[in-house]
Amino acid sequence: MAAVARRYVLDTHACVFTLTAPRKLGLEARAVLRRVEAGQAQAYVPAAVVAEVLILRDLGRVRIGLPELRKATESAPGLCFLPLDLTQLDHFAALVMLRDPFDRLIVSAARSMGAALVTRDGQIADSGLVETVWS
Repeated sequence: MAAVARRYVLDTHACVFTLTAPRKLGLEARAVLRRVEAGQAQAYVPAAVVAEVLILRDLGRVRIGLPELRKATESAPGLCFLPLDLTQLDHFAALVMLRDPFDRLIVSAARSMGAALVTRDGQIADSGLVETVWS
């Protein structure tokens, strides 16, 4: 029986850095992405991350948009888009301690998938709400 690949959810920084500046990723985050590229792990880009990237692009803070995100998920079998669903929204409803709605949606995505969250956000890491990977 083949081993089940480890699952990860990328937050906005992790997604943007993966596509534009991989050296800005933490060492553990880079190792995760290498495993994803090798087919040894699965990484998900939640709908909330895509929405946040599009907002950041509109504000001129990032240069990537939907075409780059789509190409990344289509070209890397271990990287896929994670639509927002009711299970994630169940988690979202319970995570009232997270004030930022994008953080709340992203943590909800990781919790609903039983996945570790690739994030550099210290508040999320310190919260204990989800396993995190970065350093």
